[in-house]
Amino acid sequence: MPPTLIVQRVLDRHVEINRVRAVGYPISETTRRLGLDRKTVRHYRDTDLDTLLTSVRGRRSARLDCFKPFL
Repeated sequence: MPPTLIVQRVLDRHVEINRVRAVGYPISETTRRLGLDRKTVRHYRDTDLDTLLTSVRGRRSARLDCFKPFL
């Protein structure tokens, strides 16, 4: 099954948050750099990727999954 847009967004956020975290930035700087809420950063920081993916697969958003960018 190909990844949906919401699954791809979770993967991208997880990678970015952990990349910034690996540099050693605190949550406040991570939120500023990525434009995310503190709670979102904490959630992605404290939750393993498998749990995040299981969570979104059960809660699919048709609006996000059906989005097609303008060409």
